[in-house]
Amino acid sequence: MEGVILVAGCFFALAFFRSDAGATMRQRYPQRDIRLHRFQTPHQPLGRRVVRRLARLPLLMPLCAGIIAAGAIDAVLPESIGDDVVVDAALADIAEDVGERDSAVPAAADSVVANADRVVAPEAPVVEARPSLPTRDAALEADINRLLQNGKTPMSAVVVMEAATGRVVAIAEHAASSSTPSEGLAFSPMAPAASVFKVVTASALLEAGVKADQKVCYHGGKTRMKPSQLKDSKRDGRCVTFADVLPYSTNVAVAKLASAHLQPAQLRQSAARWGFGSTLGVDGLTPSVANIPDDTFPFAEAAAGFGDVKISAMHGAVMASVVANGGRFVTPVFDATHTPRSERVISARHAEALRTMLTDTVSVGTGRRAFQQGPKLGQKAAGKTGSLTDYKTGLDTSWFVGFAPADEPEFIVAAVVVNTGIWHIKAPWLAKEALRLTFRSQAKKGDRVASR
Repeated sequence: MEGVILVAGCFFALAFFRSDAGATMRQRYPQRDIRLHRFQTPHQPLGRRVVRRLARLPLLMPLCAGIIAAGAIDAVLPESIGDDVVVDAALADIAEDVGERDSAVPAAADSVVANADRVVAPEAPVVEARPSLPTRDAALEADINRLLQNGKTPMSAVVVMEAATGRVVAIAEHAASSSTPSEGLAFSPMAPAASVFKVVTASALLEAGVKADQKVCYHGGKTRMKPSQLKDSKRDGRCVTFADVLPYSTNVAVAKLASAHLQPAQLRQSAARWGFGSTLGVDGLTPSVANIPDDTFPFAEAAAGFGDVKISAMHGAVMASVVANGGRFVTPVFDATHTPRSERVISARHAEALRTMLTDTVSVGTGRRAFQQGPKLGQKAAGKTGSLTDYKTGLDTSWFVGFAPADEPEFIVAAVVVNTGIWHIKAPWLAKEALRLTFRSQAKKGDRVASR
């Protein structure tokens, strides 16, 4: 800084003495012009004419002074690159000392550039996202959609999953008119669960210690129930074991067993474990609803599938997969690169008991006729049927949730159909056809298909 002041002072003095004020001063004090005379002496050989012309250019003096001063200032100030100022040597030495004393300082900090108003860190390396691998089979979905359209279903939906992996193979939905939503039954609990909820009730009864051979007698209750039917009566002309209540879907028998062995809190806890009130890890899925009343008769109705219980087709498929996977819940996945989440819902022993009941449902129970109609599945299947008619609206809802093969499940299916008074197909037949198309599709791809 001292050098800059000295240079500026010299040029200021030179400009002053070259001005008129300087000339007046030299005339008034000639004896003090020795330094100036000595300074001008080397320039005399240039000639008086050159000297006179140079004297006529006083503006060059400040210009030269500015250039020299700028060079001096530039030499003193630290080097800069654009707007990013690099730390000078002294700070660099301090940073080096700190780095030697503290090995915890990351090496990446050396490349950080300080700006006047920000700190610019080096850009993080771009990690290439792993490409997704969709699990859904477009050709299979098109075939199932044709079943829904040809069946003239007012509203229907089908979900097919792989049992072990939870991969969603197909989702098909159909609505006959624009006044009804074309998407909803697969992901929203719009339809009553009906007798499908008996699977949850049977699971709670197994946990409560009810044996498979326990007998219960009943009368009536095929389509409706009355409070008097919950009590033993001389009219109880039919008796079944607990092992038969699911295959034949005996409403009053299930209601009487639930009233005798379960509390509402127990059934609520069982429903929560089976996924009610949860999104099941599926984006866009609306949680299913299971309102379990505390009063005796409404509680018994809910346990038998007559209550305010609604599920989606996706949830129905998950319920079937719990039995197929030995009591474990597997999260549905839509990307083959994702690993599904798995957790235990019921014990393996209780899952095996439910598997036996669901197998009997298809072989000798309420699902037998549907699986015998038309082309044969070629596999031993297991599942639960459900049917409920709303007498106010005239709509009839039918369900089937299950899997095949029954012994070594490969595929899960859930089918729901909402019909009017005139109908063409119902859910059990639709589920069988969806499974048949799925196995045929896998056979075309060269995958293994069980011969059972």
